Amino acid sequence: MLFWLIRLLPVRLAGAIGAGVGRTAFYLIARHRNIALNNLKRVYPDRDESWRRRIARESFAELGRTMFELPHVFLRSKDFLLSRVEVEGEEPFRLAMEQKKGVFLNACHHSNWELGALMFSLLGYDSNIIYRPVKNDELENFLKQCRERFGCTMQSRFDGLRWLPKTLNRGGSIAVMVDQHMSQGIEVPFLGHMSSTTALPATFAIRNGTPLFGVAIERIGRGFRFKLKFWPIEVPELTGDKEFDTRNTMQQITASFDEAIHSRPELWLWIHRRWLMLEEIEQAQKEMAHGAS
Repeated sequence: MLFWLIRLLPVRLAGAIGAGVGRTAFYLIARHRNIALNNLKRVYPDRDESWRRRIARESFAELGRTMFELPHVFLRSKDFLLSRVEVEGEEPFRLAMEQKKGVFLNACHHSNWELGALMFSLLGYDSNIIYRPVKNDELENFLKQCRERFGCTMQSRFDGLRWLPKTLNRGGSIAVMVDQHMSQGIEVPFLGHMSSTTALPATFAIRNGTPLFGVAIERIGRGFRFKLKFWPIEVPELTGDKEFDTRNTMQQITASFDEAIHSRPELWLWIHRRWLMLEEIEQAQKEMAHGAS
């Protein structure tokens, strides 16, 4: 019911209310506040605590703003949504799609990422997105319907990858988030610190020559206006060492997001335990030091 009521509000007002809710959540939800502050301290150790708290608080505000905008993202018309998004760097991506060899799109949880994900099908591309379904079947069915309403295909990460080569062979795009911890990923830096990351885009780029692109959506000001940016990602010179080449390519992919995140860090989702691998190592070291004392 709340979802449909929010849809009745002007989108800018809905976003402003959501930002207020997000800022309130920053003070009330200690666990996620501490995760965000610890992540910011890891990436920005030279910035003072007040700066890190401000960025964390505004990151909560951006998340709240994004959540309260979802009724508009999921229910408003194609024309309305396209009118609110500028597109930058689309031409190289369009040319790559026209080659009919498929494209891997690498993305992050940046600003209103649900609108960013919807934009690929809104622009008329064969869009396929790897995602994690929610556990509630009714909610999952609703979200999937909203995300696929302009022709996108959502592919559950739990359904295997047999569909993936077929999608590339017909010239489709495959979008994957590269800013989440992967329990069985490979170790590459993200924002300058080692993390466990999916190897999927690098694997197909090396083996099949699949073109790689980065994409990010950036809010313009604080209203419901955005810029969607595409950029090509070059595969580093291959050495023939499969493991090294995969890591090197994934490092090239993750590093391509540094500028987008550093330029406006409040737009990124800092509440995710992106560096869980390092946290576990650091905790083990503390326990060993405590045991030895």
